[in-house]
Amino acid sequence: MIKPEDIEYHVPADIDYRYGETNYFVAYIPEERLCATFYTLTRKSVGVCLVDVAIHGCLSDNRAEMLYLDTQQQLPAPARLSHFETPNGLRVRAHDLRHYQLDYVGFDDTEAHLSFEGLTEPFDIHDPNHSPKATPHDAAQRHEGSGLGAAYGHHFDLTCRVSGTLKLRGKTYAVNCISTMDHSWGPRCEVGLKSMGWMNAHFGEDYALHWINGLDLSRPAGQQEALAHGYVVENGRFFGLTDLRMSSNRLGAVNVAIDIVATDVRGKQHTLYGTPMVGAPWSCYTGVMLQVAMSRWITSEGRIGYGLNMENYPLDMVSRLRGRRWNEAPGRIGT
Repeated sequence: MIKPEDIEYHVPADIDYRYGETNYFVAYIPEERLCATFYTLTRKSVGVCLVDVAIHGCLSDNRAEMLYLDTQQQLPAPARLSHFETPNGLRVRAHDLRHYQLDYVGFDDTEAHLSFEGLTEPFDIHDPNHSPKATPHDAAQRHEGSGLGAAYGHHFDLTCRVSGTLKLRGKTYAVNCISTMDHSWGPRCEVGLKSMGWMNAHFGEDYALHWINGLDLSRPAGQQEALAHGYVVENGRFFGLTDLRMSSNRLGAVNVAIDIVATDVRGKQHTLYGTPMVGAPWSCYTGVMLQVAMSRWITSEGRIGYGLNMENYPLDMVSRLRGRRWNEAPGRIGT
């Protein structure tokens, strides 16, 4: 169970330099084809913090084509997680587990002032009352099934109403969307991370889905994704997912079309089709490459929504599958 004190640091007795705490906030302006992400990774044991602020305005396989990027590593770790400010202008205030205020004043006349209000309680991926896939009493099994290994040893997701403003190089936009944020704490290694997906689809306050899926790129297309954890939000309540059938079409690393059939604990099925609108590669650490996109989702009933389509490709894993020498034939995934 996620507790009120979980908005603060967690400092286990055996903490070492790899232990990290993350927060991830996302804001959408679909009508303007804009997506803004705010990410922090703090390593309290060594006193450093990574802050990454990104604004996407097109779909690209090149980070240089993002509208805005402020990514800074080795900033000093804040004293608290519930209320902190970083040297590059990010300030986060966690009033409680369901209510967050994020303010950012960057460079090039760019800033954000956003309120995140949870529609439900946080979804604990390791609580069997929340996730039917939870295995709370065996740490090894819990890490294996988390989607990101021990890095998701503790993790919650929260579907939110997001409101406020985003100013990009002097032009201000109103933000009013449904999004999902998360918070994790555990060993956040930069080598040996699992490949995985973290995705969501929001159709209003009354209906949204979020899921974490394992991703095995050595398998044939159509067999690469498997449900780790997930839920459906309907009218202020969430229902854990029991099954996920997912099929993806990729152009390089870009997931250009996704078909979803998700089943929740009530036996209710949810059928979605998604395609990205804006996004780009993201290297939050030098040893990983993620593809992040704001996607448009359509239900089988024709309802349109928006959410994040994010896949993680650890580069040590990619080099194992695709690494080659110039005097050899190009490798192929699965060979």
